Amino acid sequence: MITLEISLRHLAWSNQKFFSLFGEMPEEVFTLRSAENEWTIGELLVHVVDAQRWFKYCLEGGVEWTLPKLKPITKASIALEYLPIIADLDAIFLDHLALEDEEIIFHAGGNPRSGTRSFILSQPAFHMSEHKGEIATILKQHGFHINLNDLDVRSYVNYTKTTQK
Repeated sequence: MITLEISLRHLAWSNQKFFSLFGEMPEEVFTLRSAENEWTIGELLVHVVDAQRWFKYCLEGGVEWTLPKLKPITKASIALEYLPIIADLDAIFLDHLALEDEEIIFHAGGNPRSGTRSFILSQPAFHMSEHKGEIATILKQHGFHINLNDLDVRSYVNYTKTTQK
């Protein structure tokens, strides 16, 4: 069974590998999009990190979203600047695993919302995997390739088996 803990540990591992891939990409990659008026890869990368910040905000019972805008990702060096940001967010999610699975109230659009800790914690992995697939598809559409199989849960489990020996 893939537990929430495995999902979040896999997320942290795959996020680092995924964003590292963009440290080797040419600048043109960050402007690619699936169709006119759709988000660019650079915008999607910022979006997934901003969403991680949103999930952290929810877990903390946020009252007002006041975080500053993130730096646009327009080239490889900026993509790599996001690695420690993502690592910090993933560590926070893992820390929340030790806390009681209680209902958390947070505010969205000025209105109170709520969700259990486990529900909120499940969202980052689902959200990120959807966008990783979208980004990989855009890359392939434009002649670039990343192998998402190298980032999947099976690869993570195999990785942990070999590093724990």
